[in-house]
Amino acid sequence: MEQQLLKVLIVDDEYLIRNLLRMRVDWQQQGMHIVGEASNAAEALEQVELLHPDIVFTDIYMPSMDGIELSGLILERYPSVKIVVVTGHDEFEYARQSVKLGISDFILKPIRATELLQVTTKLRAAIEQERGREYELIKLREEMKRSLPYLKERFVNQWLQGVLHEEEVREQVRFFGIPISSRILEAQVAVIEIEASVHQQAECKHSDSEEIQILLRMEGLKHVQAYYEPDVQKVIVMDTRNRMVILALAPDASLAAQVEPLQEKLQQALTAEGIEVNVTIGIGKMHSGWGEVSVAYREACRALEYQTFAGKNQVIHFEDLVINSVINSHDPSQSYRSDTGMLQQLQFCISVGAGEEAVSRLEHILSAPFSNIAQFRMAAMDVITECQRAAMEQQLEGEQVFNNEAVASMLMSEYLPDLRMMLEQYVRTVADLIQMKRQAREGKLIDQVKVYLEGQMGNADVGLSSTAAAFYVSPGHLGRLMKKETGQTFVEYLTQLRMKKAESLLKQTDLKGYEIGEQVGIPDPHYFSVLFKKQFGRSMNEYRNVRS
Repeated sequence: MEQQLLKVLIVDDEYLIRNLLRMRVDWQQQGMHIVGEASNAAEALEQVELLHPDIVFTDIYMPSMDGIELSGLILERYPSVKIVVVTGHDEFEYARQSVKLGISDFILKPIRATELLQVTTKLRAAIEQERGREYELIKLREEMKRSLPYLKERFVNQWLQGVLHEEEVREQVRFFGIPISSRILEAQVAVIEIEASVHQQAECKHSDSEEIQILLRMEGLKHVQAYYEPDVQKVIVMDTRNRMVILALAPDASLAAQVEPLQEKLQQALTAEGIEVNVTIGIGKMHSGWGEVSVAYREACRALEYQTFAGKNQVIHFEDLVINSVINSHDPSQSYRSDTGMLQQLQFCISVGAGEEAVSRLEHILSAPFSNIAQFRMAAMDVITECQRAAMEQQLEGEQVFNNEAVASMLMSEYLPDLRMMLEQYVRTVADLIQMKRQAREGKLIDQVKVYLEGQMGNADVGLSSTAAAFYVSPGHLGRLMKKETGQTFVEYLTQLRMKKAESLLKQTDLKGYEIGEQVGIPDPHYFSVLFKKQFGRSMNEYRNVRS
């Protein structure tokens, strides 16, 4: 696209000066064209209003109003206009003192072409630079506008997960314009899971099944957003597990009466498109306080997870889970409660592939005083959830982890000994699979590090920290892996590598000792000779003499 010419206005009460300015340079070659002329300040102001020039050349002395006063008026209205004052030697000091107005430059009479070219070249560069910055700023604002939905969704997910301080939440709520109707926040959360039925998935190829799931979630999100479109106090996002979350922020934000018809509408709308779907919704209790939103979200997730034994295609209330747990217990004081700390320990042990330690945590979890099979199944659900969460974090896939039939058979077991045995086997299997994947990944990393060190042989600054940074791992982690895979510390391995290279150079070249040291990354001759003698039992000269 051809660059637009800059517009120039010439202001001088003498026609000869105006004509001289016009004729002195090739304006088009300078990327400019003269759009108008004015013989006095009043006429110049009219031209500025009409033509919007980029640059104004003005004489300093004119009738009624001088060029300095005119410049002040122009810059007050149009700060981006560049103004060049044309002045004689005797007027120059007066003009120079007015630079605080924002005048861009001065040209002395008599006007010389070289000086005029220098000024126009400088002005054009300044304007192009300013416009480039303005363009970048516009692009940044557009990018920010496009990114706002994603940034808002990320913030809401962080809020739901409880990783933000209250002040951070308040600040971002204001930034994203999320309306809070009362001083004390009251909130309730519902989590919606939409999935193709097992029968539908069985009829599709794996790739088709994944595509159907993505399309279902996108279509479902549209329906939920349309359902709540007039209600600004409902925030709707996708969580990190691709489930829809409704965050209701109002004192009267009870979702119970709303989600029952929503669940039916979703199922009808999506099934009408020719796909057999399951729509299940979990709802947490109403909570007060900014920090309690994460509690409401966890309750809704827990209610949703209960679909394993409550069944799909329904709305499950967390309050009902608590009530049922008490009703089904012979001794309400001994009803099962999730041990969050122990479950986190279980997940950690599985995540690092520590099968025996994971089984130990499992035994502790299952040692709770269960009074009926329903309570035991609740504990089993906790354990399975932690196993699958660990598997997803480690990007583990496969039938052995996510086999719905196997999970269902565990949860539907009527015999506690069998369920204990199946849970233990499941925990061991997931931990072992993660351990095998970790070992393969760690072995591959050390192979890459070895190749890297070979290539960095002559670099005296290479070390554990710089190598760890090159592979985006911590120095401690790399050091432990190096010891595990090679039987040597990082320093021992690197030193041995350098000594082997030094021995090879000593045998194959006539390089001097200090030159060999520099080539293997040990520029200190004394330290290099000490290391060589320690490695091979003799000095380099002795080594060469023996070889000769």
